[in-house]
Amino acid sequence: MKIAYLHGLESKIDPKSEKIIWLNTNFEQVYTPSINYRDDDTFNSLLTKIRVQKPNYIVGSSMGGYFAYLIGNTLEIDTILFNPAMINRPFEPKVKPTVLVGATHHVFLGEDDSVVNGLEVKSYLNRSGIGEFNFEEYEGGHRVPAQIFISSIKNKIINN
Repeated sequence: MKIAYLHGLESKIDPKSEKIIWLNTNFEQVYTPSINYRDDDTFNSLLTKIRVQKPNYIVGSSMGGYFAYLIGNTLEIDTILFNPAMINRPFEPKVKPTVLVGATHHVFLGEDDSVVNGLEVKSYLNRSGIGEFNFEEYEGGHRVPAQIFISSIKNKIINN
């Protein structure tokens, strides 16, 4: 199974992190790009690369969750989104207009997130979102603990 993981705005890919090691151990192909969300060509580049790689799922966190939602809906690839920055982003990244067809989105929201308001995200997606949504809350804030990240993906992809 193939997976793409899009990190958040203030994050980076650390090959030694528990999350990345787990992804690389449990999936045959893992696409984990280092992303500069302030670069105007980032969205187009990610869309093109993910289209070519054809992952089974796209996982995204925060700003990566926002991009994963858009790319997943464009390419009809299901997503796992952690605290997606659907509203009230610190800046608006340049996003190529695409036709959002739909996908299934598993959305995980931290109960104590002080960066992304989970209730507002859920309300926005229920009101204006494209696709199907499954929402779950976890104990924690914006940064997703490794064990929550791993168990959430395991339960939605591997054990499903």
